[in-house]
Amino acid sequence: MTDLVQVVLGGLADGCVYALIALGMSVVYSISRIISLAQGGFVVLAALSAVSLQESLGISPLAVVPIVVVIFAVGLAAVDVVIVRPAAKRATPDRLLLTTVGMLQAVGGLLLLGWGNLPYTMPAFTGSDPLDWGGVRIPTQYFWLAGALVVCVLGLWLLLNKTELGLAMRATASNPSAARLQGIRVDRMRLMAFALAGAMAALAGATIIPITFLQFTTVTPYAVAGFIAAVVGGLGSNAGAVVGGLLLGLLQGVFGRYWNADLAQLAAIALLVAVLLLRPQGLFGTPERVRR
Repeated sequence: MTDLVQVVLGGLADGCVYALIALGMSVVYSISRIISLAQGGFVVLAALSAVSLQESLGISPLAVVPIVVVIFAVGLAAVDVVIVRPAAKRATPDRLLLTTVGMLQAVGGLLLLGWGNLPYTMPAFTGSDPLDWGGVRIPTQYFWLAGALVVCVLGLWLLLNKTELGLAMRATASNPSAARLQGIRVDRMRLMAFALAGAMAALAGATIIPITFLQFTTVTPYAVAGFIAAVVGGLGSNAGAVVGGLLLGLLQGVFGRYWNADLAQLAAIALLVAVLLLRPQGLFGTPERVRR
């Protein structure tokens, strides 16, 4: 029983990262109808950037987090202006998917050039000794991961439901043409969506790196996991992104522990196929969001 609880907690920890990736994808998709597969790559880039900043500045790992969040929020806003916005004028959202795939590969190449092919990690935020509850060893970093997800979910909910900016973003997500006629600057809303996605990618990367090893080869697995979580939950649904990410992490954790990693990947793909066959809009999506 203790082993099962340990596996479940580890799966949920990975699920928090998948949920943050899917949440970033969901925000961008809601505003622009672009599926940003590069989101998983930005998580790894943020993680390795956090490692380098922590070592070069000589500050605590926790102090690095806000720095990385600001850098990547501004950085992904710049990506929207420099890459996505010009591409959107020449291609459909479906074809823009290829642009995000190219961005993902570019991030992998940048990681290889900047950090080489070695895996990196970083000290935990609050000590390296795990807590022992009834024989279950819980790394303290798990609490930071869960906290990061909770902060993002609550912060996003407050932004979208309690502010004028959030109202404008929801109007843009619902009907961009009508929003533009009402005087809402749709391009600015998309810029904000990419900035939020960048902040969430940075938060995910900085909080997961103390309990794992990341390198350039991990960009694709994170991108695929985030995509599966977003589709399973329902593209454009923030609640679905969270549920899809946690469900996927739990599924992979159990299959990876009691069978093998390859079977865990197969189970993830099987989950995606099953949801697409039985409920194409995802668990929390609506039929209107399905692209045909």
